[in-house]
Amino acid sequence: MYLKYSLGFLIASLAQAAVVALTEFMNISSLGVNMTFSQLLIHVIAGQIAGYILLLTMRKIEFIRNAGTLPIGITWGIIVWAIIIPINSAQGKINAPWLNTPTLLFSIIAFILFGIISANTIKMIDFKEQKL
Repeated sequence: MYLKYSLGFLIASLAQAAVVALTEFMNISSLGVNMTFSQLLIHVIAGQIAGYILLLTMRKIEFIRNAGTLPIGITWGIIVWAIIIPINSAQGKINAPWLNTPTLLFSIIAFILFGIISANTIKMIDFKEQKL
């Protein structure tokens, strides 16, 4: 069962990376991500950790578990953004997104997409498991 969660969190991480890469490629965003294979691997691992923290949170806190996918995903995406982006910015791995409105907007959108896909993965798998 955990393989299903991991696959969903992988898809969420890759979708998030795709939004960032696409906006960087189109010169809409200036986050300055230089996505090497090792950075992509770290990104995917961080996505797995964030996904499993969300899973644990949804299982332990009933009002979160009972909330809709969108509110959970949006909230979780913003929380993860507020933790990860300042750390990476302080380390010089990315440009500070708050210096540029499109970069700020699209980086938050990418993290919200991650949160929505992760929350949807959890709800879909848990719902199917409860029906069995």
